[in-house]
Amino acid sequence: MNMFYTGLGIARSLGEHGVPVIGLSAERGIYGSFTRYAKTRICPDSRRQPEELLTDLIDLGKSLGYRAVLFPTRDHDCMFIDRYRSELAPWFSFVLPEAEVLDVCIDKWKTYQWAERSGVDTPQCWLLDGDADLSAMLNDIKYPCVLKPVAAHQWRTGENWSLVGARKAIPISTPHELLTEYSAVSRADKRALVQELVSGGDDCLAVTACYLDSNSNWVAGFNIKKLLQSPEGFGTGCIVQAAEYPELCETTARLLRNMRFTGIAEVEYKWDVTKGTYRLIEINPRPWDQHRLGKSCGVDLAYLAYCEHAGQPLPALQPRVSADKWVAEDVFLMEALWRSYKRKGNVGSLFHMAKGRRTYAVWSAADPLPLVVWFGLSFVPALANMARLFWSKLVNSFYPKSEVVHSENQATLGDRRG
Repeated sequence: MNMFYTGLGIARSLGEHGVPVIGLSAERGIYGSFTRYAKTRICPDSRRQPEELLTDLIDLGKSLGYRAVLFPTRDHDCMFIDRYRSELAPWFSFVLPEAEVLDVCIDKWKTYQWAERSGVDTPQCWLLDGDADLSAMLNDIKYPCVLKPVAAHQWRTGENWSLVGARKAIPISTPHELLTEYSAVSRADKRALVQELVSGGDDCLAVTACYLDSNSNWVAGFNIKKLLQSPEGFGTGCIVQAAEYPELCETTARLLRNMRFTGIAEVEYKWDVTKGTYRLIEINPRPWDQHRLGKSCGVDLAYLAYCEHAGQPLPALQPRVSADKWVAEDVFLMEALWRSYKRKGNVGSLFHMAKGRRTYAVWSAADPLPLVVWFGLSFVPALANMARLFWSKLVNSFYPKSEVVHSENQATLGDRRG
């Protein structure tokens, strides 16, 4: 479902093993739709047109003649499948945990409660459900903190994304700031989570990625660490690297087994520099952007999930230590150009950070067309827009704004006279 980073990566993981793949896409022209490893099917979007998508998937399921394996790639996809489990079940096997477990992963307050119950260190959280809750808790909350949606997809539904200022999380320093920000985001959803801010930069973020079978047994997993996020602080990983955190694998296995989790999980932690420990941030109950990095670790989670759901023997595992990196080259290039334009930060440090053996989000030598499409449809227009901004800045540096306005007025006056 959806052919962005995650969907494109799943298509490549399965396609390399000869598995026929259908990529469902609600938008034409998306780079992943041009992969050689999948046949693209334009369909309604799970967020905006769930009922239309349900009809489309049932029609697809009937036409296939067998029960296909369905991979969600976004929280909205997960909620869509959960809503229509009974209608879709005759035609699809879902790479998704059961409804009660999915709810624990999606609802950050329930995640926090399960982490405490399982003895997993986690930042303290406070649940808000209106102004009265905030007033009662205002002086008990620890600052600095972070204001988040209880479920990430809630802030991205309908008009909510603009109401929250297109922010997935909001750093808070003072009680007054919390009052102001909550007043704004509560227009999108009164339920919100306040979470203690874990000290440390983006390079303190670590992930355990894993697959648990239908009996909640740990099958395989690997670790990564984030080197660069965009935007900084609360963005998406742009450069991540394979790493070894065996203690996090043990912690994650205990937590997920207690929850009776099944399927693919991405569990994020952050090293607290003041406490000297890793603390749980969130659980993603689905494939995520950087899952292809597992191939360099000998752990292909998408193929593992496919084999179990398709009733095939699980492949022999060959886990190995890796220091490979995953790079979102589209975000990386735009970040480098933007830093150059703003003269902000050391652009050379970005390229140094990306050195080494790499897996790219879009580029693949065996599957080059997605990057060509991205370059033509996205990068070139963005570059042209940045060039216009640079030219405007250059003109304004030579000609003060008042002089430019005066010249424009003179030209207009001349036109009128003519």
